[in-house]
Amino acid sequence: MSTKQFAAQMKSMIEDIKAKGTAAIYCDDLIAYLSEVESGPEAEPSAIQIEKYKADLQNWIETNKHNHEGRLEMFCSVITSGHGAVKTTFLLCGGAAVAMLAFISHLAQFKPEKVPEFATCLIPFSLGVLAIAVTSGLTYLSQWFYSSARPWARKVGFGFNVSCILLGFSSYGFFGWGLLETYRSFIAYA
Repeated sequence: MSTKQFAAQMKSMIEDIKAKGTAAIYCDDLIAYLSEVESGPEAEPSAIQIEKYKADLQNWIETNKHNHEGRLEMFCSVITSGHGAVKTTFLLCGGAAVAMLAFISHLAQFKPEKVPEFATCLIPFSLGVLAIAVTSGLTYLSQWFYSSARPWARKVGFGFNVSCILLGFSSYGFFGWGLLETYRSFIAYA
């Protein structure tokens, strides 16, 4: 029922009440008001306005979907890049440690007195492997806390995330330190 139909029906009911002698409600004022409502402009939206509203709503929905998909894709990209960095660093430090072990075992056969000097080169590479292994574990904990809806858990997840980043960079530092120590040992060996 539209507003005009309601006003017309209400007006006829009040006119009936007034005709029966009830004047306790100010019928004239009420009838005048309802006449104004009945003769006033239609307040219902036109079909064009409804379609425009639907189009705007659909545009808003699509924009939000697009933004959400973009953020999700960026998050997946960050996770994939992080896994790649962890694997690369693990291979870098682990490969250097294995190469040093192979060299030291070969050196032990011919010049055993030089083994302690080269054994110290193994320490930074081993620390780099340890740091990146801990990073890998903390990455799991970070994501586990981030998935929680609790604000404190998200803060803890952020703390683990920062720890992962720092440990990742420290493993690069350990690798650089190992390279420097290895270089110094080779220079002294020659």
